[in-house]
Amino acid sequence: MFTDSTGRLQPAWAFILSALMCCAAFVLCGYFAAAISGDHVLRFEAIFRPGLVTVLLAGFTWLLTVGNHVESHQLAAQGLPLTQGWSRQFAIGAGLAFALVLLAVGVLALLGHLSFRVTLGSHSLLRALVVLFVLATGSLAEELMFRGYPFQRLVEAIGAGGAILVFSTLFGLVHVLNPGASAWGLLNTVVIGVALSVAYLRTRALWMPWGFHFAWNATLGLIVGLPVSGIRMFNAVVHATAQGPKWLTGQSYGLEASLPGAAAVLVSLLFFQGVPLPFLRNTQAQAASTTETDGSPSDVNTSSHPPVDLGI
Repeated sequence: MFTDSTGRLQPAWAFILSALMCCAAFVLCGYFAAAISGDHVLRFEAIFRPGLVTVLLAGFTWLLTVGNHVESHQLAAQGLPLTQGWSRQFAIGAGLAFALVLLAVGVLALLGHLSFRVTLGSHSLLRALVVLFVLATGSLAEELMFRGYPFQRLVEAIGAGGAILVFSTLFGLVHVLNPGASAWGLLNTVVIGVALSVAYLRTRALWMPWGFHFAWNATLGLIVGLPVSGIRMFNAVVHATAQGPKWLTGQSYGLEASLPGAAAVLVSLLFFQGVPLPFLRNTQAQAASTTETDGSPSDVNTSSHPPVDLGI
């Protein structure tokens, strides 16, 4: 029931256990960070987010070792293979996000009104570095939870389409409690989840979705100075105010609840699904540099596996 004929954990049970592990890690890391940081929000995030990454990586490594009998290359099996081309994948994702955010903000400035307040000083620059660290670790933590081991096991259990639907919906729902959340923002966030899932499935690595996720938040919050899913904490140097109709600005939730934001998200989805595979990943180099130990299951994710037919 729980294991197959070789003693390895069934994908459905691996998904359930890893999902419970994510919830426990989130709560425990949150309590730990709150106990240390007190009422300082950015300090809390600087402790909580890297702590969550560490616990998730350790927990999924344990599941791979005990449940899937993978004795080596556990990071690669989670979607983080240090193979030739990994930095290129990260850069492609980051560059795409940077360009799309700037284009969407350009539309907002053209059709509405955008004003900026810039604060330069040692304190604001130091805060900006902390924000970059928080955004990098926070986006990695979310990718590990929503496109990492739990997602990979659910793909094996029910197929790519069902797994994308489940995890993209969950990705949207966890943002519902953010300031200024709306139905339009929820829909856009779900579609972002779909785009990032497609990016993972086509490359069999988290580098590209992580790069996109990080650069989207960093460009929007730190460079442009607009809210990131309703959160203003990341406006360390630049603070922008958008004025115009709700469909254009997204109001307090920001660009991700606007029509220009929706268009940017759809372009990213079309890019990840439509761009030829050789442009996204160096399959020959990855296949040559990623190996599995004897007896490790063929259905555990490694970057040498071919992409799934998404059916979309």
